[in-house]
Amino acid sequence: MENKEKYTSDLYIIKHFLKLAHGISKTYIPTLFFSSLFAAAVPFLNIIMPKYIIDELLGARRIKVLIMLVLLTVLGNGVLNLINRVLDKKCNIKNEEVVAGFDLLIGKKVMDLDFENIEDPEILNLKERALFPIRNQGAIWQLTYNISKGLTEILKIIGLIGVILTLDWIIIALIILIVLLSSFMYKKSQRLQHKFFDSLIPLNREFGYYINTINDFSAGKDIRLYNVAPLFVKKLDEFNINSTNVFIKMFSKLGVYEGLNEIVLQLQMVIVYGYITYKVLINSIGIGDFTMYTNAAINFSKSISNLFGSYVTIRQMCRYLQAFMEFENIESKHTKEGKKIGNLEKVNIEFKNVSFKYPRSKEFTLKNVSIKINEGEKLSVVGLNGAGKTTFIKLLARLYEPTEGEILLNGVNINEYDYDEYMKLLSVVFQDFKLMSFSIKENIALNDFNKVKDEEIEEVLIKSGFGKDLEKLPKGINTPIYKNFDEGGIEFSGGQAQKLAIARAVYKNAPIVILDEPTAALDPKAEYEIYSKFNELIGKKTTIYISHRLSSCRFCDNIAVFQKGKLIQYGTHDELVKDKGNEYETMYSAQAQYYV
Repeated sequence: MENKEKYTSDLYIIKHFLKLAHGISKTYIPTLFFSSLFAAAVPFLNIIMPKYIIDELLGARRIKVLIMLVLLTVLGNGVLNLINRVLDKKCNIKNEEVVAGFDLLIGKKVMDLDFENIEDPEILNLKERALFPIRNQGAIWQLTYNISKGLTEILKIIGLIGVILTLDWIIIALIILIVLLSSFMYKKSQRLQHKFFDSLIPLNREFGYYINTINDFSAGKDIRLYNVAPLFVKKLDEFNINSTNVFIKMFSKLGVYEGLNEIVLQLQMVIVYGYITYKVLINSIGIGDFTMYTNAAINFSKSISNLFGSYVTIRQMCRYLQAFMEFENIESKHTKEGKKIGNLEKVNIEFKNVSFKYPRSKEFTLKNVSIKINEGEKLSVVGLNGAGKTTFIKLLARLYEPTEGEILLNGVNINEYDYDEYMKLLSVVFQDFKLMSFSIKENIALNDFNKVKDEEIEEVLIKSGFGKDLEKLPKGINTPIYKNFDEGGIEFSGGQAQKLAIARAVYKNAPIVILDEPTAALDPKAEYEIYSKFNELIGKKTTIYISHRLSSCRFCDNIAVFQKGKLIQYGTHDELVKDKGNEYETMYSAQAQYYV
C-alpha cells in the first residue's frame, strides 16, 4: 500500500484523480481548460464596453459609433456565450463519461478485493466512505468542475486587477479584506458539512440494507409469510427520525453562518459603491468610469469569493476522495504474478499444521490440521455444523490465508502460484452458491462465455439432471434467471438451482472438484442421489465432499472427521465405522437408515 501521508496531500490527490480522469477520457481536461478560458472572457466585454457607450452618450453622441459599440457588445456576448454553451455541453458529456469510468474502476476494485476484506467490517465501512461521495455527492465532478472554475476565476482576477489598478489599489485591498472575512464563514460551513457527511455514513449503510432487502426478490417470501413489513416500516421510521435530526442540527448551524456571510457581503457593496461614488463627486472619474469600476469591483469581489469557494470545495472533495484512495490502494494478494502450475492434471495437496482464525477474532476456527489429498482421490470431509469444514475449503480455495502452517500444491505453497492459474484448478459448489441474473448459458459458462458452444452447455445440463427442465423452457439455455431485467425470467426451485450450480462446476472441467454442502436443504436420501450422480459425472477427478451428513462417505476413498476445528479422525469408511463410540461411527449409526 502506498504511503498514507500521500492521501492527505491535496496536490497528490488532485494529480491522481486528474490522471485517472485523463485515462478515461483523453479530451476531458483540454475541454475543461478551454471552457475556463472562454468563460473568463465574458465579464470583461460587459465591464469595458458599457463605459465607452455611456461616455459616448454623455459626450459626442455619434450614432455610428454608438451602433458599432452596441453591435460589438451584443455580437461579442453572442459569440462567447455560444462557445461557452457548446463547451459546457461537451464538458457535461465528458463528465458523464468520466463518472461512468470511475464506476467501472470501483466495480473492478470491489471484485478484485480479497475475500477476507469483503467480510471485514472496517473495510466495508471504508468502501462505503469511498463510494458514497462519488455516487451520491458527485465528488469527481465537484473536484474537476471546481478546478476548472478556479482557473476561470484566476484568469478573471488577473484581468480585473489590471482594470481596477487604473483607479486605485485601495479598493482592491478593501475587497480582499472583506472577502477573507466572508471566506472564513464559508470555510466554517464547509467543515460543518464535512462532519455532517461523516455522520451520514453509518446511516447510509443502514438505509441501504433496508432498501436492498425490501427489493431483494429472494427475500420476498419471508417478508410476506412472516409479515416483516411492519418491522421494516418501524426501522425506516427510526432511520428517518435519526437522519432528520442530523439534518436539523446541520441546517440550524449552517443558517447562522450563511446569515453572517450575507451581512458581510452587503457591507462590501456599501464600501465599493461609496468609495467609487466619492471618486465621481471629487471629479476624479466620470460616469462611464463609475460604471466600469463598480462592475469591475463587484466582479473582482465575486471572483475572489468564488475562487476561495472553489478552493474550499476542492479541499473538501480531496478529504472525501481520500477514502477512495485508501480503498483503491488496498492490496489484493491475488493480483500479484506468481509461479505457473504447469501440468494442471497432476495435483497433490497437503495441509501442514494449518491453523486459522478469522480477522479480528481471538478464537481459532481450525487448529493444527495436517492432511494429504492425492491426485484422483475422493475425500469426504464430515462433522457437525461449526466444525470448521467450510473454513477448510475457504483456505484451500485461497479465499483466506492460513494464520499458521501452510498448504502445499505439488510441494509448493499455494500462495506462491499465480492466482488465476490456481483458480483454474478448482470447481467449487458452495452451500450458499449464487446464480446470477443472466441467462442459463451465461450462468454455466461464466468467464468462458465467449468460447462456449451451445451443445456443450446442453450436454452438461442433461448430465446434471436438468434435461427435462430444459425441454420445458421455450428459450432453452438462453432463458434468463430471475426477473431483475426480464419479465420472462425464471425463479427456479432449490433442486433445480442445485442442478444448475453442479452443471456449472462440471462444465469448468477443473482437476479438483469441491461440493461444500450445496444439498444441505435436501433430505438425506435426495442428497445421496445427487452426490451419487455427481460422483459419476466427475469421474476420476480429485473430489472433496463437505457435509454434516454422510451421503458421500460410501464411495469416497478417505474420510476426514472434523470437530471444533480439529481433524480428529481420518481413514476409510470401513476403518472408521469399526471404531465404536467415536464421532464418525456415532454419526453414521444415527444416519445409516437413509443409506443402507
